[in-house]
Amino acid sequence: MATNVIDTRISRFPLMTLKEAYALVPDLNARDQVRDAFLEHSSAWCKFIMTYNMIEEMSDAVVLVHAPLNCPSCMKGYKGTMYTDFGNPHLHTPTTNLTSDHVVYGGEKELRQAIWAVDRDYKPELIVILTGCAPGLTLDDVTAIVEQAQPEVRAKLFHVPTSGFDYTGNGFFEDVLPTFADLMDPPDRVDREKVNILGNNKQPYLRARPSDPGCQRQQNFIADSEEMGRLIEGMGLSVHVVFCSDPYRRLRRAAQASVNTLTCASYSLPLAGAMQEKFGTPYVNLAQPLGPVSTAEWVRLLGRATGHEAEGERLVQREWQDLKEVWQECERMVKGKTALVAGSANRPFSIGRMCQELGMDVVQMSNPVGLKTKGIDVEHWLEVGYNPKFIVKDETIPAGSKMAETLDWLGLSKEDTVYFYCDFPPYSRGGTFDAANVARVDTTVHLGRHKGFPSRGGGLGYQGAKGLCIMIMEGIKAARRKEGWTFLGRLYGKPFDSF
Repeated sequence: MATNVIDTRISRFPLMTLKEAYALVPDLNARDQVRDAFLEHSSAWCKFIMTYNMIEEMSDAVVLVHAPLNCPSCMKGYKGTMYTDFGNPHLHTPTTNLTSDHVVYGGEKELRQAIWAVDRDYKPELIVILTGCAPGLTLDDVTAIVEQAQPEVRAKLFHVPTSGFDYTGNGFFEDVLPTFADLMDPPDRVDREKVNILGNNKQPYLRARPSDPGCQRQQNFIADSEEMGRLIEGMGLSVHVVFCSDPYRRLRRAAQASVNTLTCASYSLPLAGAMQEKFGTPYVNLAQPLGPVSTAEWVRLLGRATGHEAEGERLVQREWQDLKEVWQECERMVKGKTALVAGSANRPFSIGRMCQELGMDVVQMSNPVGLKTKGIDVEHWLEVGYNPKFIVKDETIPAGSKMAETLDWLGLSKEDTVYFYCDFPPYSRGGTFDAANVARVDTTVHLGRHKGFPSRGGGLGYQGAKGLCIMIMEGIKAARRKEGWTFLGRLYGKPFDSF
């Protein structure tokens, strides 16, 4: 998509469309232009962190970090709590523990020895070697070491160059995700009844499958991919591979499925494209369906791809009857209200689109540079027709701390607003912007959970829509109180008001 570079800094938050905001941002590699255009700086998780996230969700794989000790230590401290549901025994992450000498002279010998030790001690199906910044600078020949060591070990060796400095804004998605197709075996057959789910991240898939009935565990919080799996099964199809969640031994058979479906667009589209190019596997080009309209469209697209159109129509009718009462009550309560949705990526967009289905006016808000960082998401959602109002918000202001002023600028009253704060800090200030006087819905990705409903960042499918409707209605009811400010509103807002 074409980019229009602007000459002046943005000091306010003009209202425009998502498409206009996306075109406004210079390419993230044009660093001088970015600094000239915006008052904030932008950063994104590096390829090492993002790739580590994905591999650690494979129970039969070990991440071997070729880097100084601080790289895996950072990941254990920062990401460790995310993998408790996966039962992965290798979270401590073996490492070559490069010292200052290795940073100067290289650490190829240490890597070779570490590969032997990991294969001997852990006996994994897959060893994924991630290289940090230091070996990226010394140019250790990891490819040659892998080729030499592969005949000497049982595990499959797979190297992903992940130097933190070696990426653009979308480096992980565009550079790393397509390489996972190289871990897949060419299919000896394609089963039209089998469907893959791509884009799952940081959530285990615990629905029982005929090929693996023992994987199901009792749980209170449903993953988005599990709701997608329920709908796939409801059409008479079967879930084949869930990426990322399934072990390597299952992932390598992914090309046997007839079609791929998508949860998060940025975590799935690059791999879906690579599988289509390498194996001819098509994909349903609609990510993160949420709400009766978009989910019905997703069901019909999947039905056409698999020859299950009739089963899909019956599923749509059944699911609507189950959702109808809650949905219509929520429609009544949100009539005339505006959804103010914080975030500039896949899940905030799915929430905004569902709010449009409810009849609400929608304003997305975020820092503009984040749009380019998640450009895969933005371009996908524009392609499928989602182009809401968008506020370009200055990153130097902690997200949420100017919400009362934002409402005034938009001409919105507190009674006419529902605030979805997604991954942004849940700013609250008693008497001005608090859950007691402004309806707010917790749709955070990492911590927001709604018992009995898929709800990671708003959820997915029909059950996600039902759960989100319930949360919206609860937020509207709570906001009628007008007094008795919340604990968060009493303590949290004040430190941020000076910004």
